[in-house]
Amino acid sequence: MINHRHKKAFSMITAIFTIVIMASVTALIMNVTGKTVKETTVQYQKEQAVLLARSYTELGLLYAIHYDRGANNDCLETITAEFGDPDNLYEITINLKYLSNDTLLPQTCEDDGNTIARWVDNGGTGGFNQTISVVIDVYVKYKNFDDPTTDRKVTFHRRTLQKL
Repeated sequence: MINHRHKKAFSMITAIFTIVIMASVTALIMNVTGKTVKETTVQYQKEQAVLLARSYTELGLLYAIHYDRGANNDCLETITAEFGDPDNLYEITINLKYLSNDTLLPQTCEDDGNTIARWVDNGGTGGFNQTISVVIDVYVKYKNFDDPTTDRKVTFHRRTLQKL
């Protein structure tokens, strides 16, 4: 015959075992949820940087088209901007590098090895020698939400070649 004391002890062991299993499953679910939230945040910030880079590429192109290189006797080389609130700030830098023959760009746009690249070929009469192209490099820097203790920033870079 089964003793009632043993029956109560078995029920206690079963209850403890069930609580341990439920706690383990809950911990696993919380871990997966935390990782999902973190990945969603990283994906959101990267998509925001991609959209900003695309938008500021168009802005850089617009500035390059409407910048009067003849009247100012120079070339627009760098544009900086910020987007967002102080807690979620995106720092945007646009670098413009011009490609053309010597006669289409002002003399102050000389090649300094870093900002302005030139195509030096005065022998042709058509095609690339008669146009100005611009290489637009857009850098979007932002702080990772999930790493608030460091000052490291994530950088997204987009390069575009466009004929003016």
